[in-house]
Amino acid sequence: MSNNETIESLEAQLELHNSKSKERVDIINQLVAFYLNIDLNKTKTLIDEEERISTDINYQEGIGMSYHQRGVYFYLLGDYENALNFYLKADIILNKSADWKNRIKPKANIAMVYMNTQQYEEALRIYNEIENEIKLIPIDIIHAQMYINIDAAYCFLKDPKNGIVYSQKALQISEQLNSRYGIAVSESNLGGHLILLNKPEEALQHIARSKEICEADGYTIILLSNFIEYADCYLRLQQYETALGYAEKAIPLARKVQDIEKEAYIMKHIMNIYERQEDFKNAFIASRTYIELKEKMLNNDKIKSFNTLQLKYESEKKEAALNQLRLQQTQSELTALKSQMNPHFIFNALNSIQELYTIGDKKMANEQMGNFAQLTRKILDVSGKQKIELAEEIDILTKYLELECMRFENDFSYKIHLSDNLDEDYTTLPPMLIQPYVENSIKHGLLHKKGSKQLDIYFELDEDANVLKCSVDDNGIGRQASASLHKNRSASHVSFSTSATEKRLRLLNQGKEEMIAVQFEDKEDESGNTSGTRVIIQIPV
Repeated sequence: MSNNETIESLEAQLELHNSKSKERVDIINQLVAFYLNIDLNKTKTLIDEEERISTDINYQEGIGMSYHQRGVYFYLLGDYENALNFYLKADIILNKSADWKNRIKPKANIAMVYMNTQQYEEALRIYNEIENEIKLIPIDIIHAQMYINIDAAYCFLKDPKNGIVYSQKALQISEQLNSRYGIAVSESNLGGHLILLNKPEEALQHIARSKEICEADGYTIILLSNFIEYADCYLRLQQYETALGYAEKAIPLARKVQDIEKEAYIMKHIMNIYERQEDFKNAFIASRTYIELKEKMLNNDKIKSFNTLQLKYESEKKEAALNQLRLQQTQSELTALKSQMNPHFIFNALNSIQELYTIGDKKMANEQMGNFAQLTRKILDVSGKQKIELAEEIDILTKYLELECMRFENDFSYKIHLSDNLDEDYTTLPPMLIQPYVENSIKHGLLHKKGSKQLDIYFELDEDANVLKCSVDDNGIGRQASASLHKNRSASHVSFSTSATEKRLRLLNQGKEEMIAVQFEDKEDESGNTSGTRVIIQIPV
């Protein structure tokens, strides 16, 4: 019987039970399950009636199911906070149900909310509770579904060994019940775990079986995962053309299912493939697309998921404050990313590289294009991290300064100094914290100076090794002269890089006793004339 025929049959039964009764509630409950994927307005009307009748006749099972279905309704709308509220209310009532499937439904959906809000350990805790509850129940497809969900949690937690255990459990039950969908998911997941364990040849066998089923049965979302896994495997096997082919097949599928996160992941693969092939032009094009996708992902999916964290399963008020801070940190990381990869810098660098091609210096142009691609990749890699090693920060600064050198002829030089008591591989700091101050020194101090231009960056630890001190020292025209050059600009104008950096510092210092401090000094020579600017950044370590 088709879905339409089932709906017609249930609606006909509903007309026969037009009074307030358990029978009418149970029929509505079945109808809602169909309408949730067809017509949300009709769904809401049915749920309202289901809850109203159940309350009037004190039918607890009906009240619990109406709460659960209202949770599903809000979940489909992307309102995870309300969804979680109703799932919790449903769990309190249905936890006493004689029907084991009704007992676990709210719990499973609570875990699903946690999965969608990146709280994987909380989700895993609930899934394990459900697993213990259904151990004595005869084998059902729900067992396979639960194992697949537990497997997914381990996947997000980067624990492939435990993930494989549950992939195999799900696969065994799916084969026993002849569930082709379950087999396709389980085989795909097995392939993903084996990739994380760096076993691409073994992974390919499982991916191939999943792909065969997906193409035959039209499982688009799993097929998308298959293509991504193929690209990952062949990239690890250094078969770059094959990897690129599968990545390009995955892009339209990701767009079809509107999965920006997977599209960004694929684009990063494509960028890596082009870099390995030393095709820096296409690597740059891919990196631009990746940046755009990452911005969308952070602006939409990530911010929305962090907003939903405001209703933590327990201790709501404390967690809401913490999650608001996490949201602000995510926004600041996005802003930092934008400030590093701003269009002025990109186009200045590319114009300088283009000039090298124009004058025929192809060797230097190719070298700088490779440098630019590596810098782009490094900035993207560290943009979501809380801390990085000083060595990595210096590497980013060096590549950035090498590109900036192209804007000058032969009159610009720079040097990075490290004190003897400083271990750059051990000391950590927030990523891309120093670069905006270096950029300002070049843009406002050195760019307009005639003659020799010198930039020195000093890193040193204080005597107690508690504070990392960074000095950005230039021999530019100074802040006063720079301000005069820009006096015709709007008084309310504040450069994007400056405002983004100030906002980020406020967030990094929030709730901290030891704060990052920034001090500006105007340098003068023996005659009292301006001789440049020094910026001192003190970072607690």
